[in-house]
Amino acid sequence: MSGASNKGLGRGLGALLTNTEMINEEIKGSIVELKINDIAPNADQPRKQFDQDKLQELAASIRENGVIQPIIVCKAEKGYKIVAGERRWRASRMAGLTVVPAIVRDLTNLQVLQHALIENIQRQDLNPLEEALALDKLITDHEMTQESLAKVVGRSRPAIANTLRLLNLPDSIRHHLMNEELTAGHARALLALPEEEIQVKAANLIISKSLNVRETEKLVKKLQSPTRQVKTIDEAYLLSVREVERELTSNLGTKVRLKDRNGKGSIVIDYFSNDDLNRILSLLKS
Repeated sequence: MSGASNKGLGRGLGALLTNTEMINEEIKGSIVELKINDIAPNADQPRKQFDQDKLQELAASIRENGVIQPIIVCKAEKGYKIVAGERRWRASRMAGLTVVPAIVRDLTNLQVLQHALIENIQRQDLNPLEEALALDKLITDHEMTQESLAKVVGRSRPAIANTLRLLNLPDSIRHHLMNEELTAGHARALLALPEEEIQVKAANLIISKSLNVRETEKLVKKLQSPTRQVKTIDEAYLLSVREVERELTSNLGTKVRLKDRNGKGSIVIDYFSNDDLNRILSLLKS
């Protein structure tokens, strides 16, 4: 996902997100320490998934160096609500901090959602589906147009429209997008297929064969031919791949994926620590 240019609200927000050494004196004077338990996440935060391993790394850095960038909050019915910096807040809790540096802002609900979306776009923290859901919420809950959204987030109107189109995909493909098993480029190519069933089967083939976007576009063109739609997808192959993945996952006690291209490929085995890696190596050796 490409980062947004600093337009609209993004310009003002960017000034708040630089290192504390770069913050001007007026903003420095507005930084306060708030009790971490008085702060709550924003239920409408566009970002829905947080990588636990990266959170642990940030928590370790915070234990060593403290919170370098203040989070941005606004007042809520009880305490404060996070506008920007939920990842830092989560990591600070993991690090055992009782207070965090914060900048308190007086914002409307619309401004809170806009600021949260802009921050995540600038940091490239959102997957394509999270961005689409956030844009859709601004349109439906706050009656914004695609044109006004484009100005706020610094994107073109066609780019906004293309992102929103991802919400037309079946739930299973949206799940793949959320888990970053498919990119926005893959998803946009799949939208050209006429039926959900074909879209889902094509998506499974893309993942199992690790097709890139250009290869996906070629596949979609083949599937758009009425005489070759469903027959082009090798159902038996997909079932055999899934069965091997399930068996390896069960035997190794961690997620395993096959990346196959025309009989050649690789096996991807997930591990989450050095101890976990050693455990898996011991199983493979035995």
